[in-house]
Amino acid sequence: METIIERYMFKINKLKAEILSDRSEDIADLYGFEFEFKRGLNIIAGPNSRGKTTINTCIYYALGMEELLGAHNEKALDKALKEEFTIKLNDEDEGINYKVLSSKILLEIENENNEIVYLERYITTNSEDVKTSNITVYNSSIDLKDDENNVIQQFVYFVNSRGNNEAANGFYNWLSSFMNVELPIVSNSSRTDNYSPLYLQTIFSALFIEQTKGWSDFFATMPFFGITKAKEKIVEFLLGLNEIHLSTEKDILNKEKNLIIEDWKRKIKAFSYLEKQTSSSIINVPEELTTDLSEIDKINVVFSTSENEKVTFNQFITGKTELVKELENRPISTIKENREETVLEFNKQKQEYFELKEYIEKFESKLRIDKQQDYSLKNQLNIVEVEIIDHINLQKVFSENIINEYGTNQCPTCTQPVSTNLINTKNIKIPQLTLSENTNFLRSQKKIIQTSIKSLIEIINEKEVLLTYFKNNLRQKEILIKSISKDLISDDRAFSESEIVRKLQLEREIENLKMLKESIAELKAELIELANKSHNNDLKMGGLGKSEQEDEDKLFSFETQYKDFLFGFGYESNEKYQISINRKEPFKYFPVYKNHRKDNVPQSVRINSSASDFVRNIWAYTLALLQNGINHPGIIMFDEPGQHRTNLNSLKALLKTCSEIEERQIIIFTSIDKKLNDDERIDLDMLIENIESDKYKLIRLDNLHKVIKKL
Repeated sequence: METIIERYMFKINKLKAEILSDRSEDIADLYGFEFEFKRGLNIIAGPNSRGKTTINTCIYYALGMEELLGAHNEKALDKALKEEFTIKLNDEDEGINYKVLSSKILLEIENENNEIVYLERYITTNSEDVKTSNITVYNSSIDLKDDENNVIQQFVYFVNSRGNNEAANGFYNWLSSFMNVELPIVSNSSRTDNYSPLYLQTIFSALFIEQTKGWSDFFATMPFFGITKAKEKIVEFLLGLNEIHLSTEKDILNKEKNLIIEDWKRKIKAFSYLEKQTSSSIINVPEELTTDLSEIDKINVVFSTSENEKVTFNQFITGKTELVKELENRPISTIKENREETVLEFNKQKQEYFELKEYIEKFESKLRIDKQQDYSLKNQLNIVEVEIIDHINLQKVFSENIINEYGTNQCPTCTQPVSTNLINTKNIKIPQLTLSENTNFLRSQKKIIQTSIKSLIEIINEKEVLLTYFKNNLRQKEILIKSISKDLISDDRAFSESEIVRKLQLEREIENLKMLKESIAELKAELIELANKSHNNDLKMGGLGKSEQEDEDKLFSFETQYKDFLFGFGYESNEKYQISINRKEPFKYFPVYKNHRKDNVPQSVRINSSASDFVRNIWAYTLALLQNGINHPGIIMFDEPGQHRTNLNSLKALLKTCSEIEERQIIIFTSIDKKLNDDERIDLDMLIENIESDKYKLIRLDNLHKVIKKL
């Protein structure tokens, strides 16, 4: 088989567990285990309950990846490593129990530059200075760690805490650098700045497949960190697709475009407020964002002079100006001369007054509802913020091992059972959120509520401005009605006060109309500015996507490799032409089933494959990523791949294929006494009979003794 990738990112050289027990004669009298690994295929085989899972989880733990196992820090590990273990002398012997006083894991790793370091992470210790959330890196091999002539430098890094992928003393940041991997920046809804690195833990969910949950779906153990379309981003990164950088740039431009659109809508809404303030109609207002200047130039204002007649702004203001001149030029008339006209005007103003008063009452009622909603949202925000603080405090409690000090999850105050999960696992089949996952969910919820509050405050502020305007209008009508009332009850020979008030109001209306014209001109200028921003945004967006063909070439190679692997493993649920890697949503970059080649409605391969065939899909997909991954860390780990009634021939094909991938590292954990199906059991000798002995390393666990023994 041709190897596509000629280099590796990193590999595991050696794993060692060191345990100081209550039966140790001195601090050098240690128990545990030690295993060496090679590049290429490594097989750890043995009966059930002999320690395969212990070895497996120790690798996760040493690399800070225990979150993929569903727990933080030492909670992910077996009690044999942190509480007590048993060593049997013979088959009939019940064994001797040893209590763990302190324990740690050492993992030696090597990168493609032949740099060798070993990682040290404590599981349990009596020292308050040592934290299980820290990993110490030594620039030495494990074999030379006690050599007096070997000068060793050590650096301490933290895991399972904010910033561990970015901070200088974050372990994942160091590990990325050691592997010569540059983590791309991706969209993240859980971050206040909306962006984060593609966290290393998410990437490793595509590399390490554990037996409990790992075979249920692609990247099934991936933790939730708020990364947008995280699974797609993992594939884009591993395969070195340009889309991962383009998608982030597109996301930035899309968010910028959304802000422009939101601003545009606010400006458009401002036109409607101007209409209400002046009883005008602003026409030809483009509701949707446009970059056509002529569309913005068409915006104009008209006024209704009757039910069926509208006049332009110039005609309307000219009419008002002429009325003022007419009132200025004619002598002030007496009440008797305007009696009939005054009565009609009084009735008209009185009707408009009550209509406006009723409208204001309804408007105020809606405003009160908005304010009550704002009050309710702020209360919800306070509750969520308190819950976030409580969750963070709980995480600290569990991370410091306060509750689990004696191996039982009990509250130190009331002794009630406490779970690190948010809900009891007993008889519950639904997915559970960890404290970390729920904290991220609460942060997302907080962000949504804050956005809603911000939007609502804008609406409330705008309505309060309008309410002030409406009330001013109401007061002006009150003044006019009072002056008309005085005219109606005054001596017929007296001068009409309402004419003077009318003249003053007309002058005020003219000033308001001039301000309206200026406001419309300002809004049109702001729309033009937004249109220019949108135009430049479109140009930038159009400049992206020039590398689509390069991505397609990579995806085609990946798809070909995946299908070759899949059908080489004995996949039978569908024909080869019906299976493909989808290029679009939904199931982007993942295998889909199509009934025929022109089928436009792909379905997930998961629901169109038998349980055993879906496991074969995960084998093939994971190996194809390994083989084609330009940015792949260079290692995969399968725990009990013989799941869901897989047959012996398929497992043989898997191991044979893995043995031919020599420039990467594959570690497979398998039972040797497990039934595969009704007719077959796992036979290790049969599994490896067709593989040359130098193409794999076999670590065969003892049939009697468990993996922990005297070192």
